[in-house]
Amino acid sequence: MLVMEALIEHDGMDSWTVISARFRAITGVLRRAFGCWHLRMSLPFTRDNETYRTCVSCGARRRFDLDQWAMVGAFYHPPRPAALYVRGRQQI
Repeated sequence: MLVMEALIEHDGMDSWTVISARFRAITGVLRRAFGCWHLRMSLPFTRDNETYRTCVSCGARRRFDLDQWAMVGAFYHPPRPAALYVRGRQQI
C-alpha cells in the first residue's frame, strides 16, 4: 500500500482521483453486465392520459398511479416513432 501511495504522490495525483476513476470503471462494467438500475427517475408527468416516470439515465418508463402516489408495473421502453428516422439515420 505504501508503494501505491508513493507512486500516486510521485505523479502528483490525488488519491481520491484514482479511487473515483476506478469506481467509475467498475460502475461501467456492472451497468453493461446487469443493465441500468433506474436510480435517477424523473418527476411524474402525464401525457396522452398516461402518467409515468422516466429513468434519466436510460429512458425507460414506469407507470405511475396518482391515487397511490407510487410507481406500478414493470419498466418499459416506449416505441420510437418511425417518422423520425430515415434509412436508419435520425432526422432531428
